[in-house]
Amino acid sequence: MQALPARPNFDWLRKIAKERLAELRSSDPAAKLFHAQLLVAREHGFKNWRDMKARIEEITGQNDERRRAFDAAEAGDTAAVRRALERGFDPATANADGRTIYQIAKEKGFGDIEILARDLQQRPRASETEAEALRGIVRAAQAGDVPKLAALLDAHPDLIDGLAGGLSKATALHLAALRSQHDAVRLLIERGASLDKRDFPDNAAPLHFAAAHADLETVRLLVEAGADVDGKGDDYGVGVIGWATCLRQVRTDVAEYLLAHGAALNLWSAIALDRETDVRRMIEAEPSLLAARMSRNLHRRTPLHHAAAKNRARMVRLLLELGAGVRATDATGATALTTASQENADAEVIDALLAAGAPLDFLTAINLGRYREAEAMLREDPSRIGPDGGDTIALHLAVNKRNATAVRWLIAHGVDVSAKRMMWDCNHTALHMCVESGAEDLLRLLLDAGADPTIEDDKFHSTVLGWARYFGRDEMAKVIEAHGGHA
Repeated sequence: MQALPARPNFDWLRKIAKERLAELRSSDPAAKLFHAQLLVAREHGFKNWRDMKARIEEITGQNDERRRAFDAAEAGDTAAVRRALERGFDPATANADGRTIYQIAKEKGFGDIEILARDLQQRPRASETEAEALRGIVRAAQAGDVPKLAALLDAHPDLIDGLAGGLSKATALHLAALRSQHDAVRLLIERGASLDKRDFPDNAAPLHFAAAHADLETVRLLVEAGADVDGKGDDYGVGVIGWATCLRQVRTDVAEYLLAHGAALNLWSAIALDRETDVRRMIEAEPSLLAARMSRNLHRRTPLHHAAAKNRARMVRLLLELGAGVRATDATGATALTTASQENADAEVIDALLAAGAPLDFLTAINLGRYREAEAMLREDPSRIGPDGGDTIALHLAVNKRNATAVRWLIAHGVDVSAKRMMWDCNHTALHMCVESGAEDLLRLLLDAGADPTIEDDKFHSTVLGWARYFGRDEMAKVIEAHGGHA
């Protein structure tokens, strides 16, 4: 065993690990980089590569700097965060929970820090020549063009973990995994691509992408190469298994594979997987979980909201039995019944919530298309969808779900089409939401109904035209300008 030098260099140790990998493959062609890293770490007296890296950062003072930067982010100290970034602190650095400054600021509502970190992470860091080479690497990885990918990596080995893209940035391994390009994934792993590199803005590793989108073989390739099966710190706050179960479809096969390979089951995935025994055990051991909240990306839903959204009638009944509050609302003001109606849940879910005393409120009536009841509510309180109305957010929610029928009904019944409402911690108009989601048909509908395109949101202080330019929605920008919008 050899001790670390007085001033260890982590990049040098990474180079040693890659050299050791070449030696290993001379006798075992199936050897992976993580095997070599483990050997190097143990040769220096550490249990694993991650522990050695943490010790090096401590020795070199990086941990102190990192701690100060994260403490400032947690406290909302914009000036201190700015100073840390100006001194060269990498905004992509994660804390012990896997979160970046950007994630911390988003979760705590520190908009100035969020924007500061976002702008820095989106800023190009490579020369145009390097950027073009990186784009070629990413395109070849996505297309599964292994010969071209190999040639580009031969010419530009230092770009293997580069983040490419526009507003969203990912590595070649992320995008090869996303498309289930097995041979490209294998090549990238063999060449030493980082399995832990996170994308922006979701702070997701390649395995997160694979869990949500790719086939099981891609997941297997990454896990067997040493990818972290838990993946804490992603922007959705649900980990790798949550990407397999909570964001889109419920991918039971991927979830079972991850669990079999050491992933920890969390409450959100247990609900999505309809695992009654596990959910009961978790909540009985920790009753406060009934009031747990998802991330802002998922509207800070409760477990009952989540069960309704995933159309899990058995989970809805179980959570109600365990004491879940049927009138609890998420960040948009929606109850679990509202969420069930938004997500087109089965009648069994709707009936269970109604039987437990969930109110049939205005938002739910709109989602269910029960317009007679919605009209009756409007007659009782016409102001509910006015400038200060408690249900004006129905327009934003209808836009979010691309529910054109509901949008037209709300317009016809006098909704304030220019009102700002809070969605994803940003107070903005329904026009802003149309631009973010690319809903040009609804954008035109609202503009024709008199929506004001000159209103700025309260977070980024930008009009809807500014949003269109930021998201690269050129055609929508033209429509907005034709209706008097300006940046």
